Amino acid sequence: MFALAIPATADPFAALPVGSQWRITGVAGEALPAGAEITLVRADAGMIGGKVICNQYSRPIRAVGEALVVGGLTTTKMLCDFEFFKYEFAFNDLLGKVDAVRAGGGGIEFLSAGAVVITAAE
Repeated sequence: MFALAIPATADPFAALPVGSQWRITGVAGEALPAGAEITLVRADAGMIGGKVICNQYSRPIRAVGEALVVGGLTTTKMLCDFEFFKYEFAFNDLLGKVDAVRAGGGGIEFLSAGAVVITAAE
């Protein structure tokens, strides 16, 4: 009898383990300015969340094969410093398009279709 070796699928959450906490350092290739705080926490297996400028957010996450799927956004609607709105909107939009997370640059990188769209550090 022969046994087939089935390769293990890559864990799409390997760089984003449960309990991890990150500080977002860049969005769409642009560093966040001083005072623009964005965080990301993976408190449990099926959810990420954190602070985005002056609001709180959460999103369900799941794996489909080797791809990461980020679900719909839930957020508070506090009025923030106007100059930071573009970072909040860009982060919320790009996080919804993320399909992979990998270690890189001394932290983690969130990718969409192979391109780095968000960077983070511990």
